[in-house]
Amino acid sequence: MNPILTIKIPVYATESRNKVEKCITNLLEYLPEIEEIETKEYTMLKSKDAKIESLQKFFNYIRHVKVLDAVRRCAVLDNKNNDLIFNLNKQALYVNRISVITADTSSPLGNLQIIINSKNPIRILEWIAPKTEEGFELKKTYFGEIFKKED
Repeated sequence: MNPILTIKIPVYATESRNKVEKCITNLLEYLPEIEEIETKEYTMLKSKDAKIESLQKFFNYIRHVKVLDAVRRCAVLDNKNNDLIFNLNKQALYVNRISVITADTSSPLGNLQIIINSKNPIRILEWIAPKTEEGFELKKTYFGEIFKKED
């Protein structure tokens, strides 16, 4: 089973949908089809059939700015659902920056969630944000490695 990628981001009444969509395009290599889910407080934009390959920008950026440790610390493993979740600051994404956040540091306008479902989410975490020593990956990883057959 290949990893399944889902992106979720809220759009509040005070926000421009185009600006919120820009957060997605600044994050992903390929823009997935987006569906709208209406709630009482906001409209949730949710990706449909996003490809894991879309994360190449994210993968390269966190290495370029050397924030692998922060990304790893803020990752949420949901073993019950086999999900790996990253929460990113929406305002930072709008200006083409990546800022990982935890639930208790969430922004008032909400955050963008990257949810990767896989039969081995720890392996996905090791691929995206491997352990480091003094900021350098202990084992160099390449983006294409995840597309090998999962164990």
